[in-house]
Amino acid sequence: MKKRAAFTLVECISALIVTSIVVLLIGYAMTSVRTMVKRSLSNTVDWQICLQELESSNHHFVLQHANSKTIFLLEQTSGREFELRALDRLYLRASNGGYVPIFSGIKMDRTVFRQLDDQRVYIKVERDNGQELTGIACFEADK
Repeated sequence: MKKRAAFTLVECISALIVTSIVVLLIGYAMTSVRTMVKRSLSNTVDWQICLQELESSNHHFVLQHANSKTIFLLEQTSGREFELRALDRLYLRASNGGYVPIFSGIKMDRTVFRQLDDQRVYIKVERDNGQELTGIACFEADK
């Protein structure tokens, strides 16, 4: 009887095991990439929402002045004064008490405010993961 060239059962099982391992590793890598993209996108989105909230026409904030650690704002509709400060988060503090956190997960001493003109302030924060975020908040003109 003539021997024909063919795969043995051991070779078939070995090929199947190697293929399964490769597919599992590719699936794991794709999941990791998706997770990283989702995280970086959400970090950017929440920063944009923070800036939009500061500029929102619902509040009518007018810039009084800013220094390196605090932005002083006046809400035109109510006449209340607010301070935008940074600790481990950005928060708005009302002059008559109370505060509202508006952006969290930042390093304590890595926030910079710089007044550019009568309406605009440059804001730079560093997140806990080392990501630096910058933006310019443009407040309403004083009437």
